Amino acid sequence: MNAKRIDREIATRIVLALLTVVVTVTLWSPVSAAHAQSDTPVQALVLLAQENAQQLAQVQGLVQEQGGRTLHIFPHQAVIVQVSPSTLESLTALPGVAEVLTEAVELSAVESYGPNAGRVASVWNSLLASQGTQLDVGLMAEGHGEQTDAFVAPDLASTGRTSASGVSILSNTPITPGYRQTSEFMAGSVAVSIVLVESDGSVDPSTEDWTVDEKQLVFGEIVTALNWWVELEPRANLSFVYEDHFSDPLPTGVEPISRPYRDQKLWIGETMGALGYDDESYLTSVREYDNDLRSKYSTDWAFTIFVVDSSNDSDGNFSDGYFAYAYLGGPFFVMTYDNNGYGAGNMDAVAAHEMGHIFFALDQYLTTQGCTLRSGYLDVENQNSVASGCASDVGSIMRGGLRPYRNGEIDEYGSGQIGWRDSDGDGILDPLDTELPITITTLIDGGSVIVSGTTEIVPYPSPERTSITINTLTGVQYRFDGGEWRQASANDGAFDGITEGFSFTDTLSSGLHVLEVATVDSAGNVSDVYATETIAIVDSIDGGLNTEFYQHDMDSYDAPEGETVRLSGIAYHLGEKQIAGIQYRVDDGSWQSVDAQDGAFDSNSESFFLEIGSLKVGTHLIEARAVDGDGHVEVNFAGQQVTVAQRMSSVFLPVIMGGA
Repeated sequence: MNAKRIDREIATRIVLALLTVVVTVTLWSPVSAAHAQSDTPVQALVLLAQENAQQLAQVQGLVQEQGGRTLHIFPHQAVIVQVSPSTLESLTALPGVAEVLTEAVELSAVESYGPNAGRVASVWNSLLASQGTQLDVGLMAEGHGEQTDAFVAPDLASTGRTSASGVSILSNTPITPGYRQTSEFMAGSVAVSIVLVESDGSVDPSTEDWTVDEKQLVFGEIVTALNWWVELEPRANLSFVYEDHFSDPLPTGVEPISRPYRDQKLWIGETMGALGYDDESYLTSVREYDNDLRSKYSTDWAFTIFVVDSSNDSDGNFSDGYFAYAYLGGPFFVMTYDNNGYGAGNMDAVAAHEMGHIFFALDQYLTTQGCTLRSGYLDVENQNSVASGCASDVGSIMRGGLRPYRNGEIDEYGSGQIGWRDSDGDGILDPLDTELPITITTLIDGGSVIVSGTTEIVPYPSPERTSITINTLTGVQYRFDGGEWRQASANDGAFDGITEGFSFTDTLSSGLHVLEVATVDSAGNVSDVYATETIAIVDSIDGGLNTEFYQHDMDSYDAPEGETVRLSGIAYHLGEKQIAGIQYRVDDGSWQSVDAQDGAFDSNSESFFLEIGSLKVGTHLIEARAVDGDGHVEVNFAGQQVTVAQRMSSVFLPVIMGGA
């Protein structure tokens, strides 16, 4: 065969006609339809017999492959997942998996797997117990305290917009999170380090000593708090991986609870030094540590939680009255063990509030926190503050207290500040709602179409902050003439970045074809505008002469017995030649002429319409061909199978009613 591009004007006319019968086809989903499950997802603890990073990665891979979610990761021995019941059996068969638990477990039953397994199993039991626990909401129910607990880190006050690692192909601007962007919006994967601080008496008298039970309680309360956020907004697809510095607390010479919170520079500096981070600024040390956590665990975000022992302290506060506070956008937050009047058993409610600050949510419990203050990636106002004149007055975790935590409450403004807003209602949160431009080039060699191109992610624009994305490209797909979507290949072997080159080769029959190419990313976005090209494959026998039925994408056209069969189509010439006539036949019968639909054969593309009656029950072949102005009669003509179905006969039986 020979091939060439068709003239744009001719192509436009023909394509418009062809597209009138193109059937809409749903794009390929990031989750394979083969793994779609009809059964209700369940949460499960998957426990390995021993720590093994490779085996734990296999567990996570299977969960993702079968459409589940990994919620909590405890390196490198356990994960809490949400999967369909049918996936549970597959998980038990993986190498190294010792237990797949959906209910509480006796801790003695997992002792043989080591201390890490025991700690995680205890957390699992706590999570299950918390689902049915009613909190005491009478204590500190309406506020978090008398002071704001959300600070701005000094190194973020002037700028938080440093260069990032990912760069756009088109604009050459950073689009992935940079060094200071460790928690821009609450979605995706998060590395969390839990650091308990232990005084050694070298500077201050040591009045506090962590017990085993206290350390376990802190671990369980924090995981429960983070799980609260996981369950509150499934579209955020949150997952957490935990770095353990709670089972073996880090040392400091001071007794933190006996000092004002501003002395954190002393004990945080020392604890970070124990981990090898000894920058002159303790904030820089924590930020360096968070970035290393993000790299170590391949997460989108990272932050650190410092917990100070206060079990022997009279009020659970630092000497200046603070007990819990966080830095907006990170890199850490701090809590005491007792948390003022909340108590250790309600640490999860406090931690959930502080995590809101980590992702830029503002306090709402102070009248000084005005309604028009703005925060977050989406630059959202604080219109649910208790300050006078705000637009909203509803319960919210950012108002503090226990009631919002128990009731799972966050207002629309607080949720907007952490990025939980879906402006267009497409089910994808705004910061994840990216654009996916795509460009293509084509090369036609006979009947083969060779396509290559590039695609990228354009982040959802932030009004005030640097626009970034945590999404990755997951595929490029293409189709011809509105048919089934097929997958292209990534030039580097995998679709896993923010920019990708792709290619594919396909073989087409002679005639005019419409190519559409689209991109999919990890959040489920699909290119709003497909890359489209009209391709003409010239038949070596008929040249540019071609006839098509509009129903050509159907295997069979069905019609009831006795009804007229109606078919339509188009004849066109890919060159400049005029269509002089169109003919059709039924089941190899005689060729019959058909009129041009517009009344005259006077152009190089002509539509036609057939009405065929009196077809017998059974399958028939309707064929059509065109004749050009030079008298050439098409040899490779169009065919459409038609099936006429027999009508069901109605039989009426008399109903005889018996009399008395």
